[in-house]
Amino acid sequence: MAEIHPVLKNRTSGLSFSKEPLAPEKLETMLEAFRWGPSSANKQPWRIIVVRTPEAHKKFDEGLSDNNKKWATEAPVKMIIMGNPEEQPPRFDQDRWLLDVGLALENMLIQGCDLGLTVHAMAGWDEEKILKNFNVPAPFRVAALFAVGEPGKFEDLSEEMQKKASRPNVRKPLEEIVFWDDFGKAGKP
Repeated sequence: MAEIHPVLKNRTSGLSFSKEPLAPEKLETMLEAFRWGPSSANKQPWRIIVVRTPEAHKKFDEGLSDNNKKWATEAPVKMIIMGNPEEQPPRFDQDRWLLDVGLALENMLIQGCDLGLTVHAMAGWDEEKILKNFNVPAPFRVAALFAVGEPGKFEDLSEEMQKKASRPNVRKPLEEIVFWDDFGKAGKP
């Protein structure tokens, strides 16, 4: 089997966070990794709101789905990852801004994992509430919410979240997701 970079293979979306604050230099490193994400025609249609104050955490948590409220509220730093569809307009009937923001977010996820942090990008939010709570102007859209901090203790998670965090980190085999020359056609490199 091909060997990939260990941070790619060992990355997980952790659920537990330490109470200690995130070191500013780690946060800056992650944001810089995000900034260097690739984008179509180098449009860089992304913005991030970094949530740190108790008031901002409360507004963020109000927009979370019930399932995300079970763990994400404990993160010391939360982020709202947004894109501007007008800065990267659709081409060939494709919303390119979403891909661009996703690529930059992956940079930040990998950088955070390399720094030894618990990093977790999430779906499951009320976009309208997030946009309103943080005074985000149109045409910006929320692409993802993000939680980051130093790793917490597994035993501090609820039983339900411990079970979720214990699931094995597995991927579908290449033969199931890679086709050669036509959809569904098996092959080898």
